[in-house]
Amino acid sequence: MAVTVLVFFGALGIAHVINPDWFMKRSGLRKGGELLTEWNRLGVQIAGAILTIFAIWVLWDMFRH
Repeated sequence: MAVTVLVFFGALGIAHVINPDWFMKRSGLRKGGELLTEWNRLGVQIAGAILTIFAIWVLWDMFRH
């Protein structure tokens, strides 16, 4: 069960990195000028990368032992 959840979160993080605009449209992020949009896009991608790295690290640690 834990592996399934971690794979889901890893895939969700990768989707954030690949297509941040899809998540920005469906979230409560403030809509603003061009600079704000770029910062929001970068923030969504960074959050997705962190989520993916964490999920992969936990999976690796589980299977390492």
